[in-house]
Amino acid sequence: MLAEIHHKISSSGSNLSDRLEDQLTGDVFGALRYLPFQLGLKEILQTVRLKNAGHNSPDPIWKSFLETTQDYDYELKFWYRHAEGEIDLILEHTDVVLGIEVKYYSGLSSEDDESEEMITPEESCHQLVRYSRLLEDIRRGRPAYLVFLAPFQILLPVETDMKERSLISPDVTLGFIAWQTVLEQLQSMDPVALDRGQQMIIQDVIDLLVQKGFERFRGFLHNICNIPLEEKPYQFKKASGTKTQLHWPTTTALQEDYYVYNK
Repeated sequence: MLAEIHHKISSSGSNLSDRLEDQLTGDVFGALRYLPFQLGLKEILQTVRLKNAGHNSPDPIWKSFLETTQDYDYELKFWYRHAEGEIDLILEHTDVVLGIEVKYYSGLSSEDDESEEMITPEESCHQLVRYSRLLEDIRRGRPAYLVFLAPFQILLPVETDMKERSLISPDVTLGFIAWQTVLEQLQSMDPVALDRGQQMIIQDVIDLLVQKGFERFRGFLHNICNIPLEEKPYQFKKASGTKTQLHWPTTTALQEDYYVYNK
């Protein structure tokens, strides 16, 4: 809905395939803005990995922002336009300003030429560097944070690359979070702390992110580690307790001194 209100999608929907990131941004954050901060956005933002911040020395300003912000004491601005470009989301708060750039299928829209070794922060055309200049311009003395939100396969190469660079504006802190982590955070929320309407909002966002394919493999069941590996055919037990033995008959052929097994 928000993507269409902000003219990111045509009235006919003909450009919808080109605007999947805008649709995802509007669907997720448009829903979460109806929740008090501590029951929605905080759950997601507290898992952001801030550049140069360790587990033992978290950013005190960021930590205070997360712990003290309550209810609707903030404002979300979607697709904020500036001379440096259009960032997907701006969170305005009296104490901090936060920019979020969202990716779904595509990577960054602009990056620096790696052959140019002496690029300065002011000259860089890198999308995240440009958005850090945007935040530098609008922060009005407040601490500024720039978060890159993307699937793991897009996020991790960018995070590795940006950790080796020093092009982000010095007054802006860069952070990273994966869509998979967002889904897991929402799934881990205690529904008892939510009323019925809030539960429905969270569940709708969870169902959407699952539909988008952001569930990740979390390992086999714990008991599988106790399955003995023996030099005999594997045996599988049905729920009833009866044993069923599976066989894969093979024939052996000798080809150029190698054994080949054919089903």
